[in-house]
Amino acid sequence: MLYLGPGAMPVIVQPIPYRSPDALAAQFSSEPGCVLLRSGRLDPEQGRHSFLAVRPFLIFRSHGSRCEVETASGTEVQYGNPWFLLDQHIARYELLEEIDIPFPLGGCFGFWGYDLKQFVEPKLRATAVDDLELPNCWVGFYDHLLAFDHHLEKAWIISTGIRPDGSRDDALATKRVDWWQSRLLRPENSGSSEGESVRGQPVASNFSRDQFVAAVRRAQRYINAGHIYQVNLAQRLSASYAGQAFSFFQELSSRSPAPFAAYLNCGSFQLASSSPESFLRIAGSHIRTRPIKGTRPRSADPIRDAQLTYELQTSAKEMAELVMITDLLRNDLGRICAYGSVSVPELVRLERYAHVQHLVSTVEGALRPDMTHFQAMAQCFPGGSITGAPKFRAMEIIDELEPVTRGPYTGCLGYVGFNRETQLSITIRTAILHEGQAHYYAGAGIVADSSPEAEYEETLAKAAGFMQALGHERAGRLTVNIANQKPGRA
Repeated sequence: MLYLGPGAMPVIVQPIPYRSPDALAAQFSSEPGCVLLRSGRLDPEQGRHSFLAVRPFLIFRSHGSRCEVETASGTEVQYGNPWFLLDQHIARYELLEEIDIPFPLGGCFGFWGYDLKQFVEPKLRATAVDDLELPNCWVGFYDHLLAFDHHLEKAWIISTGIRPDGSRDDALATKRVDWWQSRLLRPENSGSSEGESVRGQPVASNFSRDQFVAAVRRAQRYINAGHIYQVNLAQRLSASYAGQAFSFFQELSSRSPAPFAAYLNCGSFQLASSSPESFLRIAGSHIRTRPIKGTRPRSADPIRDAQLTYELQTSAKEMAELVMITDLLRNDLGRICAYGSVSVPELVRLERYAHVQHLVSTVEGALRPDMTHFQAMAQCFPGGSITGAPKFRAMEIIDELEPVTRGPYTGCLGYVGFNRETQLSITIRTAILHEGQAHYYAGAGIVADSSPEAEYEETLAKAAGFMQALGHERAGRLTVNIANQKPGRA
């Protein structure tokens, strides 16, 4: 057992036998507050660590400026900017010691939804229908968790002894370790099967093919008129789902493995994510973002797969999109980083996944000394790769052309550690399980020379893992539901 921190500020890092994060998470998956961040192990750098956090001592939810703070003693309602309120809360729990460990020693785990953009750009006015009425964010504060290093094949219990009032208690830290040890003695459980009765359910979209094509053409008219250079448009697919949420997560992440798989049980709804894209990685003052632009499907035929890779890597359109968004994110980091510290160590990198392949770049810098991690998140939020450029006008056009709000989609998901270790993915390739329905957004980046029909097909390629998790072999013909379509929209 390793104790970190002097005297009254204990942090226990207890080694435990290395085992499957999924098997342990299955014990808690039905509990509100269960969070599993599970690496796809596809890349030693991007997919090295997994984390399991349960039973938060504080839950923060926001609906617009109305924020709920739930603790064991009850729920308090606060009003204000959720980014500022979260920054105030985490300041109470931050560990001030410099501890050289590349994972969180306790922290905030959860999601921050796309519509928190209104607190970043106050002039934005939401007009899309919020039909699911989910919180704009759900964040749990955890004083203990499990950490897994898949490269070293090691695992640890992390226990901080942090109390809700911000004080530290050595006895509480030890109690949490003992609690986890008792849980580790239980037999492994891989989770419940969802059952054959829920497979192959009809899938509805909030766009027909013709409507999506028309929306792309309207976006291109904005591009040609000089409003924007690029914009991301998404459709939402929905199907009935009566199975276990954790089973759906396991099915989705096995069908569509990615570095940032995640399961969140937020009580009245769950998120099952298999995201390939990093939003922000912050270690102390070092910050990095890795935007994705440019997509081609994968093929089971090696020759065809190589042809698709060649098309992607030689496409002037895809290359221009990636350079454009890389420049946008370089500017985003420039606003929060020390002068001269922002650089682009990778401009074009090919990354392959089960159903699609992408082009990726890396932008990094050093945060200014006065910049907190939540402030950095807010300044960069939402990620430019899933909005467009210029970002503000692109978000206005997204809200005009998409019939319903995005909710968690294209926000971010992950953790902000009490020890200034932060890892956030962009919430794409993510299912929302809510009131017997599974919802899944899939988008495409639109530029002046986009083929509207090809962009529609790209959204279906990105939804292939979701469709297969539902029991469909491919994202083919969709049953169309336009009940939420606004009058006068595409």
